[in-house]
Amino acid sequence: MKTAIYASLMHCSSTDKKPMHGKCPEGESSWCFYKRAIAKGETPGSHSSIKTYLSPQVVEKIMPVYQRLASDLILERCVAGKTQNSNESLHSCI
Repeated sequence: MKTAIYASLMHCSSTDKKPMHGKCPEGESSWCFYKRAIAKGETPGSHSSIKTYLSPQVVEKIMPVYQRLASDLILERCVAGKTQNSNESLHSCI
């Protein structure tokens, strides 16, 4: 799960000169256009079409948020499948 969290950040900060898709899922069904093209044996398209490009300055500012999201403490709470609202948990049982 940590890899998936960081994949979204790295994917959105990737450029043609510096592709950063090492954490993106591989295969022809990947959500990552770059990894999908490589799996199909094609040349990946330009990064200029990325709609959610994050500049290095933005990545630097939001990296602490991603680090907290990927912390073991937060991820352990996600694995339990609990919600913040106890009513939601009750409704899923009814």
